[in-house]
Amino acid sequence: MSSFPLRIPDDLKAEAARLADRAGVSLNQYVATALASRVGAQVEAERYFAARGARAVPGRAKEILARSGQGNAPRDDDRME
Repeated sequence: MSSFPLRIPDDLKAEAARLADRAGVSLNQYVATALASRVGAQVEAERYFAARGARAVPGRAKEILARSGQGNAPRDDDRME
């Protein structure tokens, strides 16, 4: 396990301490859990978009956009003056 000094605004620390107390955990555990949650979400997003990107066919989006709207008049609320 590692430790490092963390500089955060006083009001953010106070709010985190309040939430940690309400959850019945230490501030350290609260911050570690919040960080793990955020890191996990970031890793999952990167994995998801990498998988989506790997399935992409270069140029396909331009083909789809070139066909979009053909034969369909714009809706009244989409018109620009």
